[in-house]
Amino acid sequence: MTSAAAERQVDYSAVRDGLDESAFRSLYEAAASSLKAFIHRQVSDDALAADLTQDAFVRLLRAKLPRMNEAQLKGYLYRTASSLVADHWRRLNRERSWRILFRREEAVEALTLTGVNRVFLELKARQRSLLWLAYVEGMSHEEIGEALKVKPKSVKVLLYRARKRLAASLEKHGLRPEESL
Repeated sequence: MTSAAAERQVDYSAVRDGLDESAFRSLYEAAASSLKAFIHRQVSDDALAADLTQDAFVRLLRAKLPRMNEAQLKGYLYRTASSLVADHWRRLNRERSWRILFRREEAVEALTLTGVNRVFLELKARQRSLLWLAYVEGMSHEEIGEALKVKPKSVKVLLYRARKRLAASLEKHGLRPEESL
């Protein structure tokens, strides 16, 4: 073991309890730049990579973890970062899927938030909930079924009907869906 490695022998279990600032600082210095580079390779955005790096460390501080050594803590940070990146891409895909619903992007931009709310409010409460849970929250049919007390197989049919109703409402307001639902 080199003298630098011996100097870095820190009781990282103190990080778990949030008690030892020097242990956390040492872990941050040892892992932050490589973690940020790992994230940056996946998102190609320096600011986003920095944000997600910080989020990973915040989650580490908030987690109730068993006693871990440095390698285990780094592994936890990388798993957390991978999850944060996956969440980022899922969120972007959900946003894109809503935009793809419309044929003309300028028509979407022309529809004010008030107009979107008006169109959305024309749907029944259950239809609004189904669409929101599926396309904004990204829940599976099983999760939606559990949340709305509906059988998961019924969720597929109900979502289809809700999308059809939304498409009809949007068309009524001058927007045409890109695909027939």
